[in-house]
Amino acid sequence: MTSGNDEVKHPSRADRQNCWKVRDAYFECLNNANIIDPSKPEAANVCQDLRSLYEKGCMKSWVDYFNKRRVLEVEQKELLERMRAQHKAVEERAAAAAEAAKAKESA
Repeated sequence: MTSGNDEVKHPSRADRQNCWKVRDAYFECLNNANIIDPSKPEAANVCQDLRSLYEKGCMKSWVDYFNKRRVLEVEQKELLERMRAQHKAVEERAAAAAEAAKAKESA
């Protein structure tokens, strides 16, 4: 519970833009290092300056959200790629079966 003197500081537009800018720079550095999850131990020693700017430039709740969202987006992309590959394989098998059936009928 807050007293009458406590104020919640809401980020300004400039604060939000700065947060996104430092987040994007940090995530690009992680991409270059082939690191997906910023919370993993291997991320601790990579891009330290950018990580510091990111954590100082964004509210903690935003950092947590962006980090989780980054991992989720990669997982979703990988799942979608696997589903597309499976769909393509099913289509190819169906086409091959149709061709075989057509060849059998004409024989």
